[in-house]
Formats: sequence, structure tokens, C-alpha cells
Amino acid sequence: MGRDFKRLCLKCLTEAVQGGRCQRCGAPVGFAQEPSFALIPGTIIDGRYLVGGVLGFGGFGITYLGLDLADGKRVAVKEFMPSGVAGRLPGHIEVSVKDESAFSYGLSRFYDEANTVYKYRSHPNIVHVYKYFRENATAYYVMEYLQGQDLRSCLKKLGRPMTLQELMQIILPVMDALECVHRDRVIHRDISPDNIFLGQTVKLIDFGAARVALAEQSKSLSIILKRGFAPEEQYRSHGRQGPWTDIYALAGTMYVALSRQMVPEAPERLVADEIEDICTLVPGLPETAGNAIMTALAVRAENRYASVAEFRRALTGSSSHTGQMMTSPEAMRVYGISGLYAGASLTSADTLLIGRDPTACQLVYPTGAPGISRRQLRLDIDRLRGVIILEDLHSSFGTWVNGIRIPGGVPVALSSGDRFAFGENEVFEIEYLAW
Repeated sequence: MGRDFKRLCLKCLTEAVQGGRCQRCGAPVGFAQEPSFALIPGTIIDGRYLVGGVLGFGGFGITYLGLDLADGKRVAVKEFMPSGVAGRLPGHIEVSVKDESAFSYGLSRFYDEANTVYKYRSHPNIVHVYKYFRENATAYYVMEYLQGQDLRSCLKKLGRPMTLQELMQIILPVMDALECVHRDRVIHRDISPDNIFLGQTVKLIDFGAARVALAEQSKSLSIILKRGFAPEEQYRSHGRQGPWTDIYALAGTMYVALSRQMVPEAPERLVADEIEDICTLVPGLPETAGNAIMTALAVRAENRYASVAEFRRALTGSSSHTGQMMTSPEAMRVYGISGLYAGASLTSADTLLIGRDPTACQLVYPTGAPGISRRQLRLDIDRLRGVIILEDLHSSFGTWVNGIRIPGGVPVALSSGDRFAFGENEVFEIEYLAW
């Protein structure tokens, strides 16, 4: 790839070493990796990925910055390394295990988690996993390197409650991601501000299957539950979990973002529910949105929404697929009917580009996708006119709206429920969202 490895900093993986120190991140040559049992910087795994500095570590694993030697792209590499169960001796690469039973069970679930997330690698709002494999007596998965910050850090830096408009631009894409995985009966089980990543697009990260598995094995649920986000059924070893479990956690995330106050812990609410109504805490919050959040935060699962679609409709005050809209659209939801994104959806409050250009498009198609241009079409919200505008960007093979090919470069107004198509049976439906 033409890289100057003599100048490559093994911490940030940029070619910036000069005079024994990286001019970009400041790390000295031969810096000490933290934690001490992490892989040595410069280690190559799977014969392809060069391991750099540690991006983060917790009780269940270590995440490294990595370099894909095949294409020169920076990646993130997650290694299964449960604290107290496994470690690594100085100078060794293989993991040494203290509790074989717990480690094997957690490792299997870690691998299952990687396989689960890999399946959704084309979804724009779920972190993309490129590869997963076993090596060094443990397991790894390689995923896209995200640049930005999580919602928790964003709220801390903001120093004030988010407005509903600000928050909805984050929450609606998360709903899209959850609706996609719930369709396959996959439950995230760890929705919270630190697992919602804000970068070029909103991404749902860390499904945490290994963490849950180890907690079940050790009979210590407290190590995986987050106060204010985990519903009561997660505190019970045989609690019935489903989409309503993630819905509670998502509503808890909204509650803290809008009010800067945490939801009381779920077991406490079972004894005496003293949660304060979000509409009281946030003056001016639309009653529709406030009521939706409080319903989603019902202590008992049977009193919450059963699906993300129900929660979204209640939150936005919209009736899906009716073609009706009470107010001007604040956001648009694009739902895949057939093709690569069938069953997936993407919500955006800004311009949305679709095509093969990964540097510009939010819905990206692979190189060589038949009948699809690098920049196929653009969707915009015209709030003055109260409509959504679709424009074919002079694509080579054209775009169809409700079965009629539209001319390139000519804006076309869409109604909620309209469908557009391109390529080989790539069909989407548009939905207006307002709040």
C-alpha cells in the first residue's frame, strides 16, 4: 500500500513518527500498552490486521485500533478478554484462562454476537462487522472504526438538556436499527447513551451478548444492568424479554437526554413508582411525545408498547402508511420494500443521498451494484412547502416514482406512502414523520 512503516506510530497507526515520538498523538516509540495484558502493539492477527493502541477496555473485552494491511483502512478490533476469568502473561500472545467453564460459555456467546451483528453489516445505523475469527485461544471481531462520540459524551459536553428536535434526529435512526434486529427476534438488551454512537451517521453499538452470557453463568445480573435503563424483567433470571425490553431502555435514554434526570431503578419502581412525569420536568414538551415516553417506561412490560413501530407512531403522532400528515415533516423515514435493504429503514432529518459513493451517500450500495450510479438520487425535506423532494441525480439507469420514470435533475414532491425504485428491484417507501 506504499506505507512508510518506519514512521508508523503503533498507537494511532498514522505515519507521523519523528525523533522517537509520534507528532500526531504524542506517543513515544515503544510506549507501554494499557492494560498490561493487552496485545503488544504491532501484533498481526488473522494474517491481515495489525494491532495498534487500545481504544477502550472493560470487564469483558479489549477494543484496539487496527490497520487492515490488505487495503490500508483503519478498523476497530474487539478481543474477548473477560476480567477475572482470563488474562495474558507478559510477552505472550495466547490468552490464559482461569475459569474454563465461564470462559467457554462467554466465548461462544461473543462469537454469536459477532455473527449476529455481521448479518446487519449493510444497515446504515448498526455498526458494521467485517470479519470474526478465533485465534490466540480467544476470539475477535473486526468492525468499522467509528470517529465521533457516544451520546453520553455528547450530553456531558452539551451541558444542558437536549431539545426534542435534537434528540429525535438521534432516536429515530436507533429505532430503525432496533426494528430491523427485532424482526429477527434479536434483542439488544443494553440500550443506553454510551451505546449510541454519533458520527457521520447514528450507529447502535455493543450488543453485549457475551456480557449477558457471563452474567447468567455467574448468577450476578448486577454486573450487566444499568440503573435507569434496564427494565424490571432484566433483573429476573427468567424474566420474559422482547422488543418491550429495548423500548424501555430507549425511553430511559430519552428521559435523561430531555430532563438530565435518571429514571429510578426498576426494582424500586415496583415497590413505589415515584418517577416524575417527563412533561412536568420539560415544560413545553409536546403532550404526544411526553405520553409516549411515559408509556414506554411503564414498569410492567404488558403496559408498554409491544413494538418499536407502535412507539414511533405514538412518539411522532403519525399514522404510518395512511398518506396523511397533520403537520409539515420534521424527518423522513425510508423503508426498504425489496432489494439489498429489504426490511431495513433509515430515518433522516437532513438531506439523504443514495448510491455507490461511500463518501457522500447515507444508503450505500456495493461497487458494481447493477443499475445503480455512484450518486443515484437525493431526498430533501422542504419544510416551507411541507413536502419531501426526490431528485434523480442524472443517474445512468433512472429512478421510478410510483412506477413512473422521472426525468433526471427534476425535483419531484413525494407524499407519505409513495414508493420509489431504481437498479434491479431496489424499492423503497417514504414516510413523513412530525412531532
